[in-house]
Amino acid sequence: MRRVVVALVLAGTVAWTFPEVHLGLAGALVGLLVELTSVQAGLALGAVLFGLRITHLIIGVGAELKSWTRPHRRIVLRTIPLLATIGTTGLKPGVRRRTVLTGVFAIVFCAAVAALLWLTAGSSFGKGLALAATGCFVVQLLPVEKAGHTSLGWYLFRLPRLTGRPLDELEARPRVTAGMDAYQRGDLDEAERIQAELARDHPDLLVVAGLKVVTSCAREQYLDALQTAIGLTGREGLTTRELAFVMATTAGIAVLAVEAGQFPAEVGLETARSMFDNAYEAGYPKTRANGSLAIIALIEGDTAEARRLAGHSAESSEDAHGRADDLVTIARAWMADGDNAKARELVAEAHELAGWSPRVAATRARLEIS
Repeated sequence: MRRVVVALVLAGTVAWTFPEVHLGLAGALVGLLVELTSVQAGLALGAVLFGLRITHLIIGVGAELKSWTRPHRRIVLRTIPLLATIGTTGLKPGVRRRTVLTGVFAIVFCAAVAALLWLTAGSSFGKGLALAATGCFVVQLLPVEKAGHTSLGWYLFRLPRLTGRPLDELEARPRVTAGMDAYQRGDLDEAERIQAELARDHPDLLVVAGLKVVTSCAREQYLDALQTAIGLTGREGLTTRELAFVMATTAGIAVLAVEAGQFPAEVGLETARSMFDNAYEAGYPKTRANGSLAIIALIEGDTAEARRLAGHSAESSEDAHGRADDLVTIARAWMADGDNAKARELVAEAHELAGWSPRVAATRARLEIS
């Protein structure tokens, strides 16, 4: 369906704007960008109106120009201010109702933007603009939920009918968010207390197991975390999207276990690569694996590749701990190349973001000794 809509928009633009096809296609490109941006803007406004938390807001593409990072939110401004990406989570009870209302608001907002663009249809550029925006809006109405993308149509057509464990996963978000907040500020005792309560009330939820995984990793108990994650891969009833995240998480933990010397490299790295391949097939975006792939490159001695991958991961990081972890990987790569001065600069920023993190603390201690 997506390809059909794209083909119709292109054909319609060419036919409607001939002989000024170049202006029509230019307008179509701008219309696509405007409508994609309006999707994220609508979700952001809806989240504010209906009580969801915005966890991250990444504006533009390219290298990071400026960022504002807090334990529970990260805002990034990039060099080319085109497009945007936001993340939301439940903060108050009634998560499904709030999320549905957020999605419906975004749909109305996007429809209004597309309608306004038809006012420009008096020129070839405006015709392409209006056609592309409308086509993009139609595609957004298709109910799609994948590891790297959730359409507006899913909020309207699928989310209201959610039942069973998937619904419980959603409604448990406020308590899980409280646990993740404690984790992000380094209060691991509080995070583990919340996780234990959740595990008692909801032992079958993936989000609860996820909280256990991150707290175990924060304690450097990578084998315990790996056991928890591997146990999830064999569960029945997982959606393709859920399975993609579980396999990618398992791969990431295996890499950390190898780096910490708790798992044999020849077994752990092969396991990680295999799990990532399976996750990619299930729709997991390859770019989200850059942080773990950077550590693999570092373990294997390819420091330049480790810096490159970790740099990409740091620029696209969605939380303070994630960015701190990537900065530490880059710092360790510079240390391996004998440049402790650059490593200290990176670790200083990482310490400000997540000084409690074992990887940050250990790297900082090594640099102080050196």
